[in-house]
Amino acid sequence: MPMNIDDDQIEIIQEFVTESRDMIEQLEPQIIELGQDSDPETMNAIFRLFHSMKGSAGFLEFDHMTRVAHAAENLLDLIRNNEIELVPDHVNLLCSACDFAKEALDMVENNYTDEEMFSAADIMAEQLHQAIKLATGGGEEPNAAPDIDQTTEIVAATELPQLEINDEMRQTFVAEGLELLQNAEQGLLAWGEKSDNPEALADLFRHMHSFKGNCGFFGFASMEKLAHQMETVLDRAKSGSPLAVDNPADSLLAALDLLQNAVTELSEGRDSAIPDIDEHLVELQKLLPPMLGEILVEEGVEAEHVDAAVATQKKPVGEILIDQGKASVDQVSAALKKQESAKIAQKQQVKQPAPRPSSTAKKQDIRVDLGKLDNLINLIGEMVIAENMLINNPDLKGLELENFTKAGQHMSKLVRELQEMAMTIRMIPVAGLFRRMIRLVHDISAKAGKKVDLVLLGEETEIDKTVIETITDPLVHLLRNSLDHGLEPPDERVSAGKDEKGTVTLSARHEEGEVWVTVKDNGRGLNREKILEKAISKGLIEGDGSDLADKDIYNMIFMPGFSTAAQVTDISGRGVGMDVVKKNLEKIKGKINVSSTPGEGSRIDLRIPLTLAIIDGMLVRVGETMAILPTLSILEAFRPEKEQITRTPEGDELVRVREDFFPIIRLHEILEKKPDSSELADGILIVLEHQDDRFCLCVDEIVGQQQTVIKGLSDFIGNVSGVSGCTILGDGGVCLILDIGGLRESIEGKISKQETVAEA
Repeated sequence: MPMNIDDDQIEIIQEFVTESRDMIEQLEPQIIELGQDSDPETMNAIFRLFHSMKGSAGFLEFDHMTRVAHAAENLLDLIRNNEIELVPDHVNLLCSACDFAKEALDMVENNYTDEEMFSAADIMAEQLHQAIKLATGGGEEPNAAPDIDQTTEIVAATELPQLEINDEMRQTFVAEGLELLQNAEQGLLAWGEKSDNPEALADLFRHMHSFKGNCGFFGFASMEKLAHQMETVLDRAKSGSPLAVDNPADSLLAALDLLQNAVTELSEGRDSAIPDIDEHLVELQKLLPPMLGEILVEEGVEAEHVDAAVATQKKPVGEILIDQGKASVDQVSAALKKQESAKIAQKQQVKQPAPRPSSTAKKQDIRVDLGKLDNLINLIGEMVIAENMLINNPDLKGLELENFTKAGQHMSKLVRELQEMAMTIRMIPVAGLFRRMIRLVHDISAKAGKKVDLVLLGEETEIDKTVIETITDPLVHLLRNSLDHGLEPPDERVSAGKDEKGTVTLSARHEEGEVWVTVKDNGRGLNREKILEKAISKGLIEGDGSDLADKDIYNMIFMPGFSTAAQVTDISGRGVGMDVVKKNLEKIKGKINVSSTPGEGSRIDLRIPLTLAIIDGMLVRVGETMAILPTLSILEAFRPEKEQITRTPEGDELVRVREDFFPIIRLHEILEKKPDSSELADGILIVLEHQDDRFCLCVDEIVGQQQTVIKGLSDFIGNVSGVSGCTILGDGGVCLILDIGGLRESIEGKISKQETVAEA
């Protein structure tokens, strides 16, 4: 691809880079799965992905990417045909091919060429070829994939294995397919008006070629056949060869309508097969008159002489053959007459296309700049606040306004639906992020000599796209740490009575208005004494640390430069990674929970707040101060009797609720405010639940329920224990939103006493 390229070419390259990176994200997990379980479906999927990457790179003339993808495809073709046996080195080579492709894509994105990848491509392609020679005993590559310079017809005729397509992949195809067909439609209309525009024809050919490639990749056979036939007609026109009709655009538009309808059927979950596809292919074939060279061969001229004359392209084929003495004047004249007669016959056979329908296929999605979505989401948050200020306006207190109440209820319904829709706009499943970690675990476990089974749970959980970008590095560091420090080598695991293969579980779920991403392993667990010893040597704590809870000690691993590794390796040991985890989580107001059991493993929870946190909240009062509790965390509320209250020898208060004892937190003590009464029996106890723990919060009054927009605290204030943010009330005042998890942490000691009392 030359350096002096126009804006359209830049856009094509950018689309190629984006799509190729998506392909690689799909490739890597499947390659790792292939090494663990060589089933035909996984093998076929990987082959198809490399084949598609090769085709796209070849079309854009990124030759170095093409030949590496082609070499990988050759290796895969031999494996899937059971001509050679898959070995671990093959998996590593294919992963290296993905790494090469990533580097080449970065080069293409910046320079619009892959020329600088020449040496790397030589090395990578040679490694793949050597693997093939080694596996085949040094002979020729049997049944290798076609050379990259073979014709489009041969590539299109290659039978590729069927790929299992999920809903996300199908919708991606639909969105891109409709866009390509829409562009092709505009090109055909322009070509029909002005048939001597080679640039427009080249763009039109490119759109149909890309669409055909997508159809082939996903295995939509009838659409691929029709697109290929259209591409053949366009290729003939592009080369300057005459067609059987003066204006073929009408017939091509009719075929384009069939493709658009098929894509629309697919988007609605129906079969994409085009009815009577063979008849439509025949109609398009009628646009192609027989080539003069073909007729000359029928007249007795040697095919090799005709091919040589066609390749010359300096003047008409017939004249060249006469000049060379390879054909007589009579043979050429007869061939020209036959060609003209065939054109006339075909022109009469071409059906007049039916009038095009006025409605076109509906486009399923559009691309929107993230900044615009940010503004929309912020405006919706402000709308929720404005609605609260309007409906709960203190000026209306005590007034009987029936019509206003009805209008307010309707407005609340619409605002709620709007905010629920806005919540989903930027949310994407964590599946893509999680599956990227499969390659990481494979590489690190191989390097560390450990056997690891990575279990992915909750891949369908959705998180804001920008949040996913923020937690990518933390997940990488947590997994590195778990694999290097947490999991034991196979012999050590066997000695401890464990399976030699360790398990790392990466999961995601929604929990109390947050998204929890958890990294859990069944390794040796965190070494409390070792962490404590390191902290004392670095002067991080005073005394011997015997008074510190396990959680406080475990959290020290997130301090800058803190590491208990005996030596630094290329996997971990410098004490930098865990500090990165903490800093990235702080950027999005997230939190980290660490728990560990010696000999059984460790668990780290990343608690990530939703970007647009509009929650149902319960407004409570203590003294003259208001606060909001998330409704999801509230189990019940009651006014306690004096005989329900128990005081421990240490002075902690517990309340008996039926057969259980729950610790009590006085909200006025947390907020340092004066309550209406210091007697618990005069207040209201709200039973709150966090994970599996329950406790009670004492307040003076429950004011009511309202939808609440969580506004983050200022960076100047920072993170405040027990507070997740603030919001604006109907009277314009600022109100704190309480963090149930933070409140629970403040009474960890009381919870253990609660369990002791319950046992007694």
